[in-house]
Amino acid sequence: MIPTPSPELRAKLLQIEEQLQLAMQDYPERLALDRLKFVLALAKFVRHQIDIDATAEQTSPPLGAVRPTTRQ
Repeated sequence: MIPTPSPELRAKLLQIEEQLQLAMQDYPERLALDRLKFVLALAKFVRHQIDIDATAEQTSPPLGAVRPTTRQ
């Protein structure tokens, strides 16, 4: 299982997103803008995946845990 990322990693991804959005405003040329949009989308995807993984880790049972079964 993937270890839980540190709050510093999540904060750094947010900082990258903010800086990319500022760069897109400053450099609106077509090619540069396309590249910035791609990197921004990638940073958002990684941050979102980290959030999903953290949520799944909190709700999943520990490894080796036995689930109760019902017998009829």
